[in-house]
Amino acid sequence: MPELLEQDLHPTFSPLYSPQQITKAKAVECIFTPIIFFSTIKFHLQKNHRDSGTKAIYTDGSKTDEGTGRAYCILENYGIIASWQGKLDYSNLVFQAKIFATKMAIEAASSLHRPIKVWTDSLSSLMAILNPKSHHGMVREIQTLLLSHKQIHLRWLKAHSVI
Repeated sequence: MPELLEQDLHPTFSPLYSPQQITKAKAVECIFTPIIFFSTIKFHLQKNHRDSGTKAIYTDGSKTDEGTGRAYCILENYGIIASWQGKLDYSNLVFQAKIFATKMAIEAASSLHRPIKVWTDSLSSLMAILNPKSHHGMVREIQTLLLSHKQIHLRWLKAHSVI
């Protein structure tokens, strides 16, 4: 097996898409290659998000005057087959809620033992997950889960877009 060099452990981002193109897209697929987890990332822009009715998990996290919360739901054949929600302390940030929801969704997906898409509207969470030098405990847990479960694919869906 070839030796991995220090530079191989850092993410490389394809210059195919500018930040403006990504923010104008409705959905972006992040494909993690577990063998060289941090050296390969691909983004696929989609004009419209259309799911074929196969099983997928959607996550969200938010903060209002009433508090901070996170949730996910599992859909199959256009119906909700399972869901989860939880409340966080008011002092928690929206980023923390979104990353927590993503982690819980990945844990749920790992028990399904089949390919599944986990959708999030948090591009900042996905970027944190791609950072091999992240010191955020939950991000590191997600990275470990993704390395163990190659059938789980994270995807970004633009928030509040018509799908």
